[in-house]
Amino acid sequence: MKSSMRYKWMLLLILFSLTPLVVMGIISFSISKSTLNHKATEYSEHLLYQTADNLDTRLGVYKDMMMQVLNNNEIVGMLRNLDRSGPGSYDVDSLSLTTKLSTIVAINQDVQSISFVSERHYIKGIYRWSTRTPAEVEPFLKTLEGGSSFRWYPTRYGTYVDSLNSQSTHVFSVAKQLYKISDDSPLKIVAVLDIREDVIKELVSKAVSNNRDLQSFVIDGGGRIVSYPDSGLIGRSVSEVLGQAGYEQLLHTGTEETRFPLAYKGDSLIVNAKKLHTNDWIVVNVISKAALYQDSNRLLQIFMFVGLLCIVFSVIAALVLANSITNPILKMIRLMRQVMSGELSVRYKAKSRHDEIDILGDNFNAMVVQLDGLLKAVYLEQDQKRMAELKALQAQINPHFLYNTLDIIKWTALIQKANNAAEMVSLLSRLLRISLGRGEETVTVEEEIEHVQCYLGIQKFRFNFNIDTVIEMDEDVRRLRTPKLILQPIVENAIIHAFGEMESGGTIRITCTKAPGNLLWFEVTDNGKGMDPALAGSLLNGEAREEEKPGGIGLANVDERIKLICGKMYGLDLRSEPGIGTSIRIKLPLITDDTRGNR
Repeated sequence: MKSSMRYKWMLLLILFSLTPLVVMGIISFSISKSTLNHKATEYSEHLLYQTADNLDTRLGVYKDMMMQVLNNNEIVGMLRNLDRSGPGSYDVDSLSLTTKLSTIVAINQDVQSISFVSERHYIKGIYRWSTRTPAEVEPFLKTLEGGSSFRWYPTRYGTYVDSLNSQSTHVFSVAKQLYKISDDSPLKIVAVLDIREDVIKELVSKAVSNNRDLQSFVIDGGGRIVSYPDSGLIGRSVSEVLGQAGYEQLLHTGTEETRFPLAYKGDSLIVNAKKLHTNDWIVVNVISKAALYQDSNRLLQIFMFVGLLCIVFSVIAALVLANSITNPILKMIRLMRQVMSGELSVRYKAKSRHDEIDILGDNFNAMVVQLDGLLKAVYLEQDQKRMAELKALQAQINPHFLYNTLDIIKWTALIQKANNAAEMVSLLSRLLRISLGRGEETVTVEEEIEHVQCYLGIQKFRFNFNIDTVIEMDEDVRRLRTPKLILQPIVENAIIHAFGEMESGGTIRITCTKAPGNLLWFEVTDNGKGMDPALAGSLLNGEAREEEKPGGIGLANVDERIKLICGKMYGLDLRSEPGIGTSIRIKLPLITDDTRGNR
């Protein structure tokens, strides 16, 4: 049934309804995903440029602030005096220096402290480092190697103290060597400007505050994190955020700007990076594709849900539509099978749709009505034909026998006067009574036996033969019915052809019994001269030539008449052997007075 019209219709309707939806959904999702990716990348680059420019501007402000300090003659003079002082006095609070520096720092609240470092001393400016070990101070002295260049130091966690309190915070620093203003000779003193890391974090977060899919942070030229939303990662390697592959690509790029895809911890990332003009620091923007495509995935989920609803609706609609087409066809197929089995009373009940199926149903009903009429006409024609054939067959036998009998009576009366003629007339009267009967096709077995006995009595007068006749009939078959005039032609053939040259010793045995399978058997056996078995087999099928037929048309007529009355499976069975005799068995159904009306 999987290849039936119903499934074909359902598949066709589902394909036609869902294919455009699926194709449009895939195309729309792909376009939206591609557009979103492009827009997000553009937006990330725009924010990257904006953040880098803001940072460059802000770092430029700190450089200007540093220059204000370095170009102040009073501050430079104070620092030179403090640096030349002995170890006992370089750490003494200098109210004048603090006042000068506080004025400058007050302009910009981003600055945590200004300190000064030389090979001999650490000079406090605004606040004081909590630790002043050589390891703490040594990195800043490298500024002396760069001459008059600015040197930037990545973020560190610093603690600052004064006479009243202490503060701890993340700061990054910019350092520059001091020069004499008069002759620009170096003083071997480094000015260190400590700036709170929150400044960078605020600039970066402000740029990306409206985009939850974007993460932005700053690293230095060595790959250490300068500013990051999670303060716990500040000062660590960027490989802890982007992995080793991300670390290598960020540090080995030779351009000021780079963009590359990155897979890290099961997430797909898009990394944009740009170097600052002020120093070697790098601003990094990271877009997570999972977060980026979150809205697209939600759109995909909505599309899949709508698609599922469409599938359910399409299946239901296809099933209803397919059933509306195939159910009437299946109903008509069932009706056709009933018609094939012979039930011609069935009719297709059309609905009020007036579609092609209803038209087909009306034509089917008309065809069944016409077929029923034709079959009834054929049955009537066949019945009339059968009656005509029966009458014709009887007419072939009865007049022939009647004329011969009358001829015998005539010659017997001429020769023997009255004795035998009277008996022959009596036998003929009984024979005609059974033969003609009331116009019925069947008689009782007892009447058929009596008919053949009358025939034998007449034949004895005709030929004066000496043939013994033995009749055996069970009591329970006497009232059964049989087609009439079936034994007489067989007995006549035996008398004429089987014993034609025998003067004595001839015997004809007639038996009638019930047989298994609800059958009635007549058997006529003679011990005459017999015939060739091949010839015996051809007498009933019409294949024997006329000159070879010992029985004329009698046997064939009897067999054909039985088949017309009882059915094709009944009739004569002839067996014969030369010099031994012939046996003819008649196979009939059990016909009673109750069942003959149904035939």
